[in-house]
Amino acid sequence: MVKKMQEQPILTENPTALFDFSVIADFEKKILSLASEMALILTDYEIDHMAVRVNHCKTAKSYLDLFVKKGRIVSDNLINGRVIYLVELEQPITFLGQKVSIVELPYPKDKIYPREGWEHIEIVIPFLPQESVADWCERIKKQFQLNQLTHLKVKVDEPKADGEKLLNPSIAVSFVDKQQNHTCIKVHPYNIKQIIEVNQ
Repeated sequence: MVKKMQEQPILTENPTALFDFSVIADFEKKILSLASEMALILTDYEIDHMAVRVNHCKTAKSYLDLFVKKGRIVSDNLINGRVIYLVELEQPITFLGQKVSIVELPYPKDKIYPREGWEHIEIVIPFLPQESVADWCERIKKQFQLNQLTHLKVKVDEPKADGEKLLNPSIAVSFVDKQQNHTCIKVHPYNIKQIIEVNQ
């Protein structure tokens, strides 16, 4: 019988634990494990931002209050039927040797996540000159042989906020079996700050 993934009630009851060294270190370990399966060398790419996932509005409010105390809201767009907050931290998080200043917090919709807290990072691999969205997606899939890795789940999406002017497609990669590792790595062609600036 497969054991259910252990919950982290501390992250629900005490949101400040999100910034604890042990919590960040555990997230780093899981992201590195996933990156290794993708043959992705994270030091070669910019980590654009980090994202949390929650299952309840009360938890989302607690997280947002915490993030706002440590920074400022730079975006609160409605995307795919839910509000997604982007907060720029005054003191960036050091994550795998990079300084990450943007955190993403989507308010819950109808999906239940296996674990609340840190869920994914997003990296930037820019478009080539004159490259279409379809060609960019195909190039990323080939670069990391994503069509051949059956133990990984690959999702291509084109999230678009109300009034958004710049299309920023994403390729999300996670383990099919999330019992041991619930994390995800997303690839985008544009830096999130570019998206925010263009849409202001």
